[in-house]
Amino acid sequence: MKKIVGLVTLDMKFASLFREAVSRMGVKTIHTLSIDNLPLSINVIVTKRGEFQVEDVNRRILYLEDYQSLEELIERVLEVLNGVDSYQNILIAIDPGKTIGVAYSVNDKIIRTSKYFHELSMFEDVKAFLDRHREAEEKMILVGSTTTQEELSRFLKMLTKYLRSIEGLKIEVIDEFRTARGLIPKEKGLSKDEYSAMLLLLRRRSRFKKGDT
Repeated sequence: MKKIVGLVTLDMKFASLFREAVSRMGVKTIHTLSIDNLPLSINVIVTKRGEFQVEDVNRRILYLEDYQSLEELIERVLEVLNGVDSYQNILIAIDPGKTIGVAYSVNDKIIRTSKYFHELSMFEDVKAFLDRHREAEEKMILVGSTTTQEELSRFLKMLTKYLRSIEGLKIEVIDEFRTARGLIPKEKGLSKDEYSAMLLLLRRRSRFKKGDT
């Protein structure tokens, strides 16, 4: 069943951006102008402090102003919807290339995906995500090996250098020729690079289930 989040706001631009972003991760948004118009079954609600001050002990209320960006808010919404209260493991899968696909996973739940046109912006986002989840017991980055060995070595060197401040981080290369393509549906609006990154996560999970190390 598709996960659902409630959105209470008068800001139509914010509503449009939010709805589009979470739909790419398979989440449906019910947007209303009043919390009273939301179904009682909706227990995760997003709003803005400047518009509404909501108190409801039976619902989780998330405010845009409590986060540094819309992306960070959406990330937390997806964590809450997936039942993530504490951080055990963080897995980030990267599909390198001219455009870069990245899938971010918390406690084996894919929280979000992103597509990047520049390595630097991707490095910055990955580092920020790891910093926000610094207390996780396990932190690992999976890199797809679709490029040449020379390019892969260059990419890994840059990635390692940029993330050198993250303690306990492991980086592993995954053979993309054996990804589990087709095992998960491709959501509308999801790029092939993001989809490939998601498949890298599945590739690692299936490998460990079979006992392949």
